[in-house]
Amino acid sequence: MSKKELEKDVFPGEKLAVIEEYNDGPGTYQEEGEVRSTQMGKSKLDQVRRALFVKNATHEIIVPVKGMDIVAEVGSVARKDARIDIFMLDGKLIHPSYGGVIHISDISRDYIKSIDSAIRSGDVVKGKLVNVVNRLNQTTLAGPEYGVVYAYCSRCGGLLEQKQGKLMCPDCGRVERRKTAKSYGKEKLV
Repeated sequence: MSKKELEKDVFPGEKLAVIEEYNDGPGTYQEEGEVRSTQMGKSKLDQVRRALFVKNATHEIIVPVKGMDIVAEVGSVARKDARIDIFMLDGKLIHPSYGGVIHISDISRDYIKSIDSAIRSGDVVKGKLVNVVNRLNQTTLAGPEYGVVYAYCSRCGGLLEQKQGKLMCPDCGRVERRKTAKSYGKEKLV
């Protein structure tokens, strides 16, 4: 078989070659002396190992699992909790986003009287999933590596900059408080 014949679009279970010609690689399996595809995609040839592999044509589905790090945008903020839209799971951008919640008791290890002093609507937060039962996606911000990574001025909407431990608006000069993460202003979102 020529290289051009081997590198083609394939479907699960499709015969790619016989085992005497090529080994099975990622995305393939052996059955009765034949190398077959395990997934829909494009077959490729690894000439060094003389193995066939299949590059997946469909995107990997990423599902929230307890213990994953998340990055989310804060939506509505109520008295005791905030709703969030999770758009990154363990550093991978996801679409569509998942919904989640942050309870006031999960913001810090210290007592917080008002949730508005820690997070506000529109903030981008980094947290850890602590409960995914019933697709609740409960998130904690407790710990120095978790908290607000980007915040916006509640007066003019400008991006707040961290200076001497305070969040200051470079446009209007307003100083605001948030529960910030160590990576405030440095978190990569793409």
